[in-house]
Amino acid sequence: MSLNDAVPVADQHDAFAHSDFTLLEGLYQLTISGNTRDWEFERLNNAVYERLMSAYSHAAIGSANIKHSMME
Repeated sequence: MSLNDAVPVADQHDAFAHSDFTLLEGLYQLTISGNTRDWEFERLNNAVYERLMSAYSHAAIGSANIKHSMME
């Protein structure tokens, strides 16, 4: 049994949403303070980008399909 099996689905969703909020809040705070060249900004930016790509990697935008990461 994995940890995810032991946690109810609603609680898993809340944990993911909280984690997403924390990442975005950290990225926002670094941006408004002008710290966009630090390693922490790059780490958070990459984490947010990868989550967005994993969530929307097969989504269609208009007539174009997103298939590849721009980070490759």
